[in-house]
Amino acid sequence: MHTLLGLSWGEWASIVTIIIFMAGMVSLLFKYVVFGPFQEDIKDLNKNFKTLNDNLREIRISIAELDKRVDEHDRRLDRHHERIKDLHDKIRGGSY
Repeated sequence: MHTLLGLSWGEWASIVTIIIFMAGMVSLLFKYVVFGPFQEDIKDLNKNFKTLNDNLREIRISIAELDKRVDEHDRRLDRHHERIKDLHDKIRGGSY
């Protein structure tokens, strides 16, 4: 009555405990033996990603500043073009 597949509940508890213990040991084995050597590389990669993100942020700021400067130069060029056009019209029209 207190058995499952011919094993008692105490035996099943022991089997489950052993399975969980072994899974934990395999997990630790993978963590420290398999992935352990890559930990420093992963830290370096994360550091490089942070540096890359910082550089991209600076580039975006620089681009925004350059856009402002280009707009200002464009406005100045338009003013110069109008002044040259006015001077050209005065010279061609004879009115000084």
